[in-house]
Amino acid sequence: MAVQNIRGKLGPSNAVDTGDSPQKFAGENPRIDNKFDYDIAVVGLGPVGVRILHKHCIPKVRMLGFDVSESRLAELFNGSMSLSLLENKRIAHALDEQLLTLTADPAALARAAVVIICVPIPILETKVPDYSPLHEACGLVVNAAVSDQLIVQTTTTYAGATRELIVEPLRGLSLVPGVDVHVVFSPEPTHTDISQPKDTHAPRLVGGYTTSCREAAVKFFGHGVFTFQRTYGLESAEMTKLFETAYHTVNTALINEFAQVCTALDVPFEEVLELANLNPDAVSDSFAGSGAGGYALTRDPTHLLNQSQAVDLQFPVLEAALKSNKHRPAAVVERCARVLADLGKALSGSKVMVIGLSNQPDTADLAGSVALQVMDLLLKSGADVGFHDHHFAEPITLGEVQISGYLNPRDFGADLIFLHTQHTYADLSWIRHVDTVIDGTYRARGVANRVPL
Repeated sequence: MAVQNIRGKLGPSNAVDTGDSPQKFAGENPRIDNKFDYDIAVVGLGPVGVRILHKHCIPKVRMLGFDVSESRLAELFNGSMSLSLLENKRIAHALDEQLLTLTADPAALARAAVVIICVPIPILETKVPDYSPLHEACGLVVNAAVSDQLIVQTTTTYAGATRELIVEPLRGLSLVPGVDVHVVFSPEPTHTDISQPKDTHAPRLVGGYTTSCREAAVKFFGHGVFTFQRTYGLESAEMTKLFETAYHTVNTALINEFAQVCTALDVPFEEVLELANLNPDAVSDSFAGSGAGGYALTRDPTHLLNQSQAVDLQFPVLEAALKSNKHRPAAVVERCARVLADLGKALSGSKVMVIGLSNQPDTADLAGSVALQVMDLLLKSGADVGFHDHHFAEPITLGEVQISGYLNPRDFGADLIFLHTQHTYADLSWIRHVDTVIDGTYRARGVANRVPL
């Protein structure tokens, strides 16, 4: 799909509004209207969609999970989808209590008060986003739309997509956006604690087509989110999300580059990082790691790069950061090989235990996980790989290889331990003084025989 320049194409409802400063909001999440059979419909049951379902698995919230894939619905229903222990438990409970209904029938979307669109956008081999799943999802939602619904587009995409795919088609159906149906763009907050059913204290970006659209979304989300970034420019909200991920992508590449240099020069990077973070005016809570994980940092900037081609713009810094982050997992595996060589062992045939699978501590999101990329490269290098993460108990399949998780990691008998993510409640007391640990967090100072990544 050719992405058009949105300059000069904003609708008349976008009166000048620079957006409010973050505001406080405290409220509940009452049912929007008793005429609806469902409080929330989630369209697209990929990683983000399942996370939204899990978050709303609380009493008296009637949920509808929609996906065009019957096999994905069956996996979720049978509990065979690769989810965390807590996600599986809460979703199974919601199904048992008949608070969650799974369907592939788009007509059911008309029976939900709030419809949340969260379909993943694949990136083709040509590095161009494939927007066809989003087109299809938005088309189904618009065709099923009825008065008094709130439609929330959460999929990060190019600026102008929500207007193009939802607002304008609604007008063609004689439903007035902002009057009959409320439309907003509001991406899911990242890095939320898996143990919390709500996004408590997580800032939520809310961009409404009109002020009434925006405030309808704030009322809905207000049950768990206390701080909002508000605007009633859809495109402003969409571009804000792209800017945030581009900013973090560039920062991640720079920080990891410094970490590698410090390791090579035998400078304790954890000390450099700690000192730098003491000055928030210069560096704001930065951290190093194994790479840029998650769909946000690895995929979201692609929308910006793709749209920029329509107006003949270039982003050399962002493009360089993406390339740098892409090669970070390979650098991790190379570091593992060098550390093992110093121990007189080859990577091929050695047993490597990976600790922590998610990209951020205290989360259980495997979408775009760098740990999975590292484990895949370790397997291709001939290593025997296991993992330990108290959020995940079931084996994980990479390609045709099944990797087992160990509740007692001592049972694996690792030659090398790679600490990818250190969850707050992770027990590392099992690590012995003779174990060699590569610290990919640059923060595990209390671990014996630790070497920095």
